[in-house]
Amino acid sequence: MAPEQAKILTVFGNNLRQLRRDKQLTLLDLEVSSGVNQGDISRIENGKKNLSFTTLYKLAKGLDMHPSQLLLVSFP
Repeated sequence: MAPEQAKILTVFGNNLRQLRRDKQLTLLDLEVSSGVNQGDISRIENGKKNLSFTTLYKLAKGLDMHPSQLLLVSFP
């Protein structure tokens, strides 16, 4: 994985984790509300897994927000 890609995934993952925690959701809570496996959510939050637009959409719905809100993060 290219360093730039790794950085983007890390920043996005940190943002996702913070949003989930702000809503006081566990990984299991988000799995149930989004339909995305909690192992995959954990790997995304840790910058270890790239995600598809479909997964982005599911996670946003699970967090009760518009998908664009997940992308509102400052990337390097």
